[in-house]
Order: sequence, then structure tokens, then C-alpha cells
Amino acid sequence: MLVDDETYMQVFVGRVLASSINCTVTTARDGQAAIDQCEKSDPQLIILDINMPRVDGVQALGRIRALKPDVPIVMLTSISEEAVVEECVTKGASAFIRKDVRADLLQTELQEMLQQFFSDEKAAP
Repeated sequence: MLVDDETYMQVFVGRVLASSINCTVTTARDGQAAIDQCEKSDPQLIILDINMPRVDGVQALGRIRALKPDVPIVMLTSISEEAVVEECVTKGASAFIRKDVRADLLQTELQEMLQQFFSDEKAAP
């Protein structure tokens, strides 16, 4: 599941996911929609932006972690404030990826993250 309110990020990250591993990508535009989807489905991975309307990623992280304690949750964000990062770690974030980098670097980081969590799946370089 990819949770981001920015359409271009949903498209870009969705393409990287689909081309890197055999998966179906579901999307949500805010934290509340992600929480609702997690109550009804079993995502294998959640990529969660921090800055979103209604319920932000930090709030959603805690609620999703309570619903899905074993699912990797990767924070995809441009926020680097230490207090926010620490709060996400405390609430159970599995990893962080900065989205304010060049597209090729973001793609490489996403692929490395996928290999970490899905080493037995097809992982395209």
C-alpha cells in the first residue's frame, strides 16, 4: 500500500514497486484512508508519507502499527526533523526513505528497500 497525497509520487513509486517485485499496488491519499484500508485488507508493505491532509503519516503510523504489528512500514518523506523521525521510530517505522532526492536515487533506494523486505521475491536492479 502506497499512502501519499501527491499524485506524481503515487505514480512514480507505484511504477518502481510494480517493476521491482511482483505485486499489486493499492493507494490511499491520506492517513485515514490508509487506516480504513488496513482494517479491511492485509498489505504486505506500507509506504507512508508524513505530510498529508486529515490524518498525517505520524498519526496513521501508530494506528496502523496497532492493526498490523508485523507489516513493514516505510516512511517516505521530505521531513528530516529529528523529533519527527524519533517519533516515527518510537511508533514502529521500519525504515525511512527521503523523497526529495533525484528520481534515479529514489528509485535505487526503493529497490534496495524492497530487496531488504522481500529478498525471496523478484527484485529488479
